[in-house]
Amino acid sequence: MIRGERGPVRGEIVVGVEDSPDCAPALAYAFEQARLRGSTVRAVHGWQLPVHVYSPGFVYDLDDIKNRQLKAVTETIIAVRKEHPDVIVVEDVRQQHPVEALTEASKQADLVVVGSHGANALERALLGSVSRGVLHHAHCPVAVVPIA
Repeated sequence: MIRGERGPVRGEIVVGVEDSPDCAPALAYAFEQARLRGSTVRAVHGWQLPVHVYSPGFVYDLDDIKNRQLKAVTETIIAVRKEHPDVIVVEDVRQQHPVEALTEASKQADLVVVGSHGANALERALLGSVSRGVLHHAHCPVAVVPIA
């Protein structure tokens, strides 16, 4: 499913990246769109600190957490990068909610690609939905790719 109106060509495809292989279909679609359009892929991963880190006495290394998030993105996209060696990739890891990170990145993009787990209505109501949030707030067309 794709929604949104085309604007001026910016030469960038944004794709949401989870630290899991589940996002492979969305990555494949984004890289293929970038190849066809001669665009750059911006692989965006938004993350937040878990609530428990704000507990008294809990010590964490923010730089270490950021580095682990970047490493997870790099490992997640390695296979699709090998399949599309001519596509330029920007790995963009942000300490933001994924919807906010993707919406912000969409301001400079021709297309945002997100995966959808196809969760049932109850799960979407309780957990929220990144794909639904991006569909409502993105500043460019959005492609939602089903994840099996």
